Amino acid sequence: MGISNLYGDSDYIHKYFSNQKKGELPMKLEKDLVVIDLKAGSKEEVLEAMGKLLIGKGIVKEGFIESILQREKDFPTGLPTEPFGVAIPHTDGEMVNDSKIAFASLKTPVKFLAMGRNDERIDVKVVFMLALKTPEDQLEMLQKLVGLFQDPQTVMEMAEIKDAEQLNELLRNKE
Repeated sequence: MGISNLYGDSDYIHKYFSNQKKGELPMKLEKDLVVIDLKAGSKEEVLEAMGKLLIGKGIVKEGFIESILQREKDFPTGLPTEPFGVAIPHTDGEMVNDSKIAFASLKTPVKFLAMGRNDERIDVKVVFMLALKTPEDQLEMLQKLVGLFQDPQTVMEMAEIKDAEQLNELLRNKE
């Protein structure tokens, strides 16, 4: 099922994901940016934990967490994929020092608002936090990730990965 089918004919979703591509991710996910079984009680806790990880590595600037929390309020990033929801939080490239992606599988799902629909809550278990410098890079990565999320088996495997090597192997195998 295409991601646009999950939302009907939403112009927002169509605009961003109508040209979905599966392809090589432009960067390998670094071991120290992969968190397995993150314990969090809310999306805010998830975003703060992942943001602190990126700040601690110097990948993003101070203020990144506030920026990503605000953007998530204005433009939610939850996707109603099967069997678990996925979120792809990101913010303006001006907050980014070095383009990277952080990943977290959550111990228990947390609620994110659905992308393009502020009235729908999604139980999210997998989060890819994008720290990318340009809007073009963000759009390309969003398209590639959404292509992966259309397969329920891939989403399940992402939720169950045990380490960064296993995640990178899964991503390579889905190219």
